[in-house]
Amino acid sequence: MGAFDAAALHPGLQLPSRAQHHFAEAVSLRASIADRLRQELRAPNFTPYLVHNTTSGLLTALFAAGASGRTVRTCGPDHQHYPAYAGILPHGGPEAEWELRTHVSPLAGTVDELAGDSIKIVDAAQSLGTTLTSAALTHGDVVLAPLHKHLGLAVGLGLALVRTDPPALELVHRVFGVAESGAQSLDLLRAAEQALQDAEGRIFNRAVIDVDDALRAWCARHGMRLLNRGRGAPFACVTTTDGSAVSERLAPSGWRHFRAENIARFAFHCRGLVDDPPADHTTAFQEALTRALHTGLHP
Repeated sequence: MGAFDAAALHPGLQLPSRAQHHFAEAVSLRASIADRLRQELRAPNFTPYLVHNTTSGLLTALFAAGASGRTVRTCGPDHQHYPAYAGILPHGGPEAEWELRTHVSPLAGTVDELAGDSIKIVDAAQSLGTTLTSAALTHGDVVLAPLHKHLGLAVGLGLALVRTDPPALELVHRVFGVAESGAQSLDLLRAAEQALQDAEGRIFNRAVIDVDDALRAWCARHGMRLLNRGRGAPFACVTTTDGSAVSERLAPSGWRHFRAENIARFAFHCRGLVDDPPADHTTAFQEALTRALHTGLHP
C-alpha cells in the first residue's frame, strides 16, 4: 500500500517510522480486540463491532433498524433508561417489530428480564461484564455496552454485539461495519488490546447486591427506600422514605448523586473470571450507607 496523501491523513499525523499504515493497523487492532472480547464474554453467536461508546452504538442500531424498514418501540418505564436518552428513545407502537430495552436501570437498579420473542436492541451498559452477562446475551440480539464500566478496559470505546444468524439483522451488520471503520485512535486501541491481555480473562465485575425484603426493611429503618428490583446488579439505589433530599441525609462521598431524581447510587466492583462465583457486597453496601448516614444526619 502506498503512502497516504494529505486528503487521507494529515501529514502531521503520518509517522514514517510506523510499521503499518494507520488504518491498516486500526483494522488489525479492532479485529484482535473484538475476537478476544467475543471469546471472553462467551458470545460465539454474535459478531462484535467496536464503536466509540454505548450512545454511538445505540444511534447506529436505531439508524440500521430504520434503514431496514423496522419500527422500534421502547419497553419499560421511563426510569429504566439512561435519562440522557430521553430525546432519542424510539416511540413505535405495540405493532413495532423490534424493541429497545435497558437491561439494568442505571438510576434504580431494576433488572429487565428481557422476555418475549421480538428482536431486541439491549442497552447493556450496566450488565455486560457483570453476573448478568449471560442473560443479556441469551435474550438480546443487538447488545450494547462501553468498555469503561464493568469491563474496565478503556475509556472511549464501546462494544456492539450483533447476533450473527437472523436474516433480519443483515443490514444492521453492514451499518455497524461502516460505523466502526472510521478513524480511531491507535493509542486507544493499543491500550485496550494491552488491557485485555493483562487481564487474562478477569474482565468481569462479580460484585452483586442481594436484594430481598430483609434488605428493604433494613433500608427503611434508616429512612431510605431501596429501589432495586431483581437480582444481579452490582450497585444499590436508594432514595429517602419521606421525600427529603438525599443530599441532606447523606455525606457527599462514597455514592453517586442523581439530583433531579433524588437518588443515591452505591456501586461496587470485584474483578474476576466469567466462572467465578458472585461476590456478595450486601454488607459492603450496608456499611457504606451507614457511614454516609452517620456523618450526614443533622442533629
